[in-house]
Parts: sequence; structure tokens; C-alpha cells
Amino acid sequence: MEGARAGTPGARRESHVAGTMDKVDGRRARGLRTKEAIVSALLELIGEGDIAPTAQRIADRARVSVRSVYQHFLDVEGLYAHGAEKMFEWVRTTSPDIDEDLPLERRLDLFVTSRTSVLESLMPFHRAIRLMEPSCETVREHRAAMDRWHKDRVGKIFGPELRAVDSPSRNALHCALDSLSSTECWEHLRNSGQSPRAARQVVRAGMEGLLKGRTVPVTPAAS
Repeated sequence: MEGARAGTPGARRESHVAGTMDKVDGRRARGLRTKEAIVSALLELIGEGDIAPTAQRIADRARVSVRSVYQHFLDVEGLYAHGAEKMFEWVRTTSPDIDEDLPLERRLDLFVTSRTSVLESLMPFHRAIRLMEPSCETVREHRAAMDRWHKDRVGKIFGPELRAVDSPSRNALHCALDSLSSTECWEHLRNSGQSPRAARQVVRAGMEGLLKGRTVPVTPAAS
């Protein structure tokens, strides 16, 4: 079908509709930018140590009004849920792919270096998320998804060693490797006075001992 000729009523209607759509798209784009700025402001403040920033502080950092914060997020839990989602995406994109065919020593070096760097960066965010977990199911879901993703990643990177042991020991070894490289283990090491370098050495030594020794105690199932 041919378009309406310029200057005709049909052409004017098409022009009006196009102009209206452009305005709607422009408003939507501005809204998305504002929402992104608010989430980024939250994460920046948490990263600086303010694990429970007020709406006013978030608004000031994002250079928007407090009203804008509540227009885009109905409550604090919703804002933190979006923040948790963004952090999960950051962890996934920051963590490098590590080929399981590489020598074990090389895989350990790559994994421990990248994982502990991520864990050190995430410390304030995990503290903030824990404040929200009791009251926000979505935050709990993002945290659980991140934990599952990490355990799966450990299983893939160290697949050759895991496949070399029988099923009960394999599960125990997998869980032990996952625990050694978890947020909880890292925070325990750092909070007990270990420097990032020393904590990294502990994680690597523990994982290396497990993978090379492959001697993970397994409690026999009750008969």
C-alpha cells in the first residue's frame, strides 16, 4: 500500500502518530536511564561502605529527586532486588572462562585469582544484601541463583578431578571446593585478620590439597 501524499490528511495523521511515538520512546528511554542511574548510585554507595544508604543519599548521588526514586521503585526491597540482579550479571561477565583441559596448576591459578578478586569486591554488597534477604524474596532468589551458578562453575572447571572419584566422594569434594571459594569463607578469612593476599593463599592451598589429595572424608550413610 502506498503511503499518503505529503500535505494530505492521511500524511498529517501519520506524521502526528510518528511524533507521538517518538515522544513516548523518548520518555521511556529517559525513564530507563534514570532507573539505571538510581541502581548505579545504590551500588556505588554500598561499594564505598554505606551498606544501607537513605533514599535521599541515593537520589543525591544519582542526581535525581527522592520522588524519582520512589517513582521507579515502589520500595527499598525492589531497589535492592535490581541491585542484586546487576551484581549477579557483573559477577558472570567478570569471571573468565577456564578450560578444563588446562593443567590443574594453571586452572587453580586462574580460578583462585579471579574468584578472590571478585569476592573482595563483593564484600560490602553481600553485607547489604543480607540486610534485605529476610524481607525480600527476590533478593534471596538472586543470591541463591548466584550460589548455584558458582557451584556449577566449580564443577565444570575441576571436572576432570571430580570425575576421577566415586559418586559419594565426588559430591563431598565438589561441596568442599565450593565452600572454600564461597563468600562466607572469604569473609571469615578477611574478618579474622587475613590480608587479601594471605586469604587468597589459604583458598588456593585448601583447594590444591583437596584436588591433589582427593581425600575428602565421607560419613557413611546410616544403615
